[in-house]
Amino acid sequence: MLMELDLRSQSQRYWGFDEREILAPVRRLGSACKSLVDVGANDGYYTMSFLRSQAERVVACEPGPVVNLLLRNAAANGYQKDQRFSVTSKPIGRGPGRLSVTELVSNLPRPIFLKVDIDGGEYDLLRSAEGCTFISETRWLIETHSPELEEQCMKWLQSRGHRTQIIYNARWRVLLPELRPIPHNRWLMAAPLESKHRVDA
Repeated sequence: MLMELDLRSQSQRYWGFDEREILAPVRRLGSACKSLVDVGANDGYYTMSFLRSQAERVVACEPGPVVNLLLRNAAANGYQKDQRFSVTSKPIGRGPGRLSVTELVSNLPRPIFLKVDIDGGEYDLLRSAEGCTFISETRWLIETHSPELEEQCMKWLQSRGHRTQIIYNARWRVLLPELRPIPHNRWLMAAPLESKHRVDA
């Protein structure tokens, strides 16, 4: 794909090491879904991957000004907003001015995969999905930003019919760290209990 990169801070992306740990989960979970939702899409790195898939609908959620870069990256790869590809600039979660997950996915073809990276708001986002009648059918990949948030998210998902699995940082990160600004930064995968999609620890 074509993307604008700043190699001073994104060289790992250029060489294919950026969040390499979740490459397989994204492919496995997304391949079984008709709708792919990128919450905290940033510059569209995962959105571009979703657009290249066979998904019927792709939704990118990015409230910050970086959404302009996302749209430039999409255009560089031949994608424009249309019936298949939509972008929302509203934050996802609970409260005034926010769009709940229930509202976000209500009209999307199912099953649905949500990739979430919103730096601390992950549990609030999940709670905004409590009114969704088919939430147990969704698949999730959530970046967690504290042990407490990880535990809260796991319990919420398990109580709604999901099998959860933590995706740990690769051992080789000792030699090639991603230089995260916080000590806890890893991923939580969740799929319906009847699903066969799993990731080896």
